[in-house]
Amino acid sequence: MPRIAIIGYGVVGRALGAVMAEKVKGAKLVAYDAAATGRSVGKVRIAETMKEAVRTADFLFLCVPSHLKGEGLEGAGWKRLARQIAKDAEPSTIVVIKSTLVPGDAAKLQKLTCRRVVVCPEFMSEGTAERDILKPHRVLVGGEDKDAVDAVVSLYRAWVPASRIIRMDAWSAQLAKLLANAMLAQRVSSINSLTALCEKSGGDVRAVARAVGRDPRLGREFLNASPGFGGSCLEKDLRLLVVLAKCLGHPEVAQYWQSVIELNDSHIRRVTRAISKAAGRGGKVAVFGLAFKGGVNDVRNSPSLRIIDGLVAAGHPVAAYDPRMKRLKGVTVESRPTAAAQGASVIAILTNDASFKEMDWRKKASASVAIYDAHGIIQPEAMSILRLISLGRSSR
Repeated sequence: MPRIAIIGYGVVGRALGAVMAEKVKGAKLVAYDAAATGRSVGKVRIAETMKEAVRTADFLFLCVPSHLKGEGLEGAGWKRLARQIAKDAEPSTIVVIKSTLVPGDAAKLQKLTCRRVVVCPEFMSEGTAERDILKPHRVLVGGEDKDAVDAVVSLYRAWVPASRIIRMDAWSAQLAKLLANAMLAQRVSSINSLTALCEKSGGDVRAVARAVGRDPRLGREFLNASPGFGGSCLEKDLRLLVVLAKCLGHPEVAQYWQSVIELNDSHIRRVTRAISKAAGRGGKVAVFGLAFKGGVNDVRNSPSLRIIDGLVAAGHPVAAYDPRMKRLKGVTVESRPTAAAQGASVIAILTNDASFKEMDWRKKASASVAIYDAHGIIQPEAMSILRLISLGRSSR
């Protein structure tokens, strides 16, 4: 009966705990997070202190936030965590890193904690985290201690087929995580880079994406034109990759991945300018969608918020509506879409929330109101009597 402790009970920690509680027979699960409340979540007991959580654990899963500036184990928070593990965990405890750190940090953590460390990065999306952990495309288990790697593999074999589990060294496992997210961000920036070309030439970026996505070597995922990528992972992991390349003496590699971030920033500014132009001088903008993507209420690094900041700086009053958010500091958030749209010169659809696809947009806007559709939700033929501006689609 494995004793499993989860440190950090956010999106990853909660999803991991729920799946292990269901799939790992006889497991005793405890979690600790300074922000967590309550005594238990399903079969996962919430500990009151870090010491209580780790002192008898066979496996210690670290699901705490990564450092945005690439500090990794050099950061004060991780050093403090390492000291607590060294002091309170059993000598036989296996530390499993779920957090995204710089390659090489696993070896540093092993030295600081005097515990065996295994890297097992998570490949999941917010909004589908539990499903992604339950049915992963692959599970990477990286470490230098064979027995520790085998023990972690045995846990995952409770629900993951052996063919989907990849054993490797810790450094490579950490780099694989960074590269996976960097390449996803690269795909987003790649398709978004073509939106301006399509708008000027008479093309349709979504038709281009469908055609390219049919190539089995490329696939369809992350080829949807949008206001830009955001969230807690893609840019963070890109920046970690840039830091790693610089530290290892390869500035040309760092600049390559830095250019993906810069292209995303440039695209967000272009979208902002397009909405501002459509609104006219001082025109009100109604923003539909605040989160970094549809279906979640997470606004971390959200393109919508960056666009709102740009619109406000340009002198536009902004009201927002998001079906999953009631309030947000610094932004006027309306509880009804009609209230947000009232008096607006432009309605800007900035997330692909499923509810937006069901809306009758004719009732949301008059003939004098433009709709800026950043996700291709509205088909042009359905809006023939209204002014539709669709990202990546020519208005000709």
